Amino acid sequence: MESWDSPLYTTVAKPAAKINRAYGCVYLCAVLGLIYYRIQYMPSEGYVQWILLFCAEIGLAIHWVLQMSLRWWPVNRFTYPRRLSERFERELPPIDVFVCTADPVKEPPLDVSNTVLSTLAFNYPVEKLTCYVSDDGGSPLIFYALLEASRFAKIWVPFCHKYSIQQRCPKAYFSEYYNNESDNSSFTTEWENVKKLYEEMKYCINSSVERGTVPEHKCKEHNGFKEWKPDMTSRDHPTFIQVLLERGKDINVEGHGLPSLVYVSREKRPGQPHNFKAGALNALIRVSALMSNAPFILTLDCDMYANNCEALREAMCFFMESGTGHEFAYVQFPQRFHGITKNDLYANYLRNIFEIFNKGMDGIEGTSYVGTGCVLRRDVLCGSERQHSSSNLMKELISSSISSMKKAFPSMILEEAKELAKCGYEENTHWGKKVGMLYDCAVEDVLTGLCIHCRGWKSVYCCPKRDAFVGCVPVNLNDTLIQNKRWATGLLEIFASKYCPLTYGIHHTKLAQNMCYSYYFLWAPSSLPLICYGLVPALCMVTGLSVFPQISDPWVLLFLFLPVCAYAHSALEFIYVGGGSLKSWWNDQRMWMIKGVSSYLFGLIQVVWKLLGISKVGFEVTSKVFDSQAAKRYEAEIFEFGVSSALFIPFSIIALINLLSLMGGIAGVMREGYSAIASMFVQVMMSSFIVINSYPIYEGMFVRKDKGRMPASITVFSTLAAALACSTVFAISWTSKT
Repeated sequence: MESWDSPLYTTVAKPAAKINRAYGCVYLCAVLGLIYYRIQYMPSEGYVQWILLFCAEIGLAIHWVLQMSLRWWPVNRFTYPRRLSERFERELPPIDVFVCTADPVKEPPLDVSNTVLSTLAFNYPVEKLTCYVSDDGGSPLIFYALLEASRFAKIWVPFCHKYSIQQRCPKAYFSEYYNNESDNSSFTTEWENVKKLYEEMKYCINSSVERGTVPEHKCKEHNGFKEWKPDMTSRDHPTFIQVLLERGKDINVEGHGLPSLVYVSREKRPGQPHNFKAGALNALIRVSALMSNAPFILTLDCDMYANNCEALREAMCFFMESGTGHEFAYVQFPQRFHGITKNDLYANYLRNIFEIFNKGMDGIEGTSYVGTGCVLRRDVLCGSERQHSSSNLMKELISSSISSMKKAFPSMILEEAKELAKCGYEENTHWGKKVGMLYDCAVEDVLTGLCIHCRGWKSVYCCPKRDAFVGCVPVNLNDTLIQNKRWATGLLEIFASKYCPLTYGIHHTKLAQNMCYSYYFLWAPSSLPLICYGLVPALCMVTGLSVFPQISDPWVLLFLFLPVCAYAHSALEFIYVGGGSLKSWWNDQRMWMIKGVSSYLFGLIQVVWKLLGISKVGFEVTSKVFDSQAAKRYEAEIFEFGVSSALFIPFSIIALINLLSLMGGIAGVMREGYSAIASMFVQVMMSSFIVINSYPIYEGMFVRKDKGRMPASITVFSTLAAALACSTVFAISWTSKT
């Protein structure tokens, strides 16, 4: 029998911390040696190239130092939901679930419905659960999908509770499990019935999406459809709020209650700022405060379904721990994804971030808020300061639980709620500035999390054995790069604003925490040293100029040690700490270089343009839909280019320049012998490494004939640009020598 005062969670320091610190000390000495060499041995000829490389090396060194702050104090958290249930089952606080969607074309309504159904079926008291869906496009297709989902929930929720189903997303469940897995005849019969009803719901939703409209006879089944008018668009419509499931009124097929489900589409008018996802979440915060006012909020993207029915209880283990629960503003779960290839072709698993870096940040003052899969305190989002005492914690939770359960949904409240979702409601208020999700940033979630930390709150990174939430990822290179460009843009926006962690947060949070944030915020500027290192050594090799020590110089060992040591540590950490494979690590480091010279560069340019007043930063929704042929190539781990994207140009040019310079370098070695290889050894090794990494790019340009190949326009432009760069540099060098 466990003691009544046994903790609801424990924190254990990871043994990798000592290894990381030893590696950090050794590597830092090598970096200092490199700086000494660059200063001491600056040549009289080619000093411009020397200085460029030196600046790039300083930039990479700063990037490495900031990254090491994420490795210094890694921890693991372990929760005990069983203890929570034994002690606080009746006192579990209500939770409002926010699911956000914006585009029924890029975000299929069926997927939205599956996410909602997975949250309605949480292993949590149904009377304490309310799900709000924000449809920022005001689409009747989404509303219809949720209407069908609300009907299916009356069968699905009791089925999950009755048989203790762990996977409570219908789409995932019926693709993973079969009725022949059980000898229980009643289960088999019920399974087949539920599966049949799910397929009917799926057909109704998908057929409506294919037609682009909801059938007239279906519209007559609910009065909510009357609010849509023919002249309404996704950017010009009034507020829609419809209660599809109501606590205390709707019951399931077994006569028990159901969680509440509310559809919300805030008002939008041309010329009125709507602030993208942040604005949608703030509208939900206000509407839910009136209708249910739960003290905790779970935010989810529409494609991020609940994969662990105990996830909410896992989060409550932290909030309801008597000694430290009052310190935590939010519990962030790692983002997990389905549909990733065996070796993670596009590095979408983000293993370094979610398996390594976030655990390091958790050991300081807590990980950043990533916008989905996160349980937050409502009062924190409303701007409250951190509590410094836990004495009244349980009283407050019980009080808020009782008041939330008394909330109802009469029509008069719905009309009042619509006023809170009007586009002009936030004028001359603190919403988006001090209250709710913060505006004027492409990554409003990270900015909001930073400001929460700066108000004295801590956060927690919770990694249960069974992944809490699972979503989908981009399945082609262009969408992956667009997504990373948006992240890099938004993160640099924060660094260039008054919220820069090195100034704004320095008096409120630890230096190490600010360094962790700065590492992410400086992704975009890190493109400059990467591009410099990708171009300068290669172009210098074209002219025969050596910018590294000769092979006979002892200093060459330093320039060989630094990359070999960094890559060896990265690979070992990725495999043994992050749980990846050698091939997935190779794909990860290749995508780091591709994103670095492409997404991050465009993100940097976009922020500079914004600061100069040339253009504003927009919000791009990546598509969750792809065709069957592209799917086959993706499963075969073949790079998908396909579209003429400007994001492909930088890495294509760098790949071709290194190929041309390597061919020239090999020709020089064959012509001049040992003297050429002695002076150009490091540069030849660097270009060789880039060329090997770039094989999928060359293949897409010159070998493949399928629709996923590199577009001819990109191939021609990149080839001409690379040839022009090499020939120009060679001509300038030849002219200066003659």
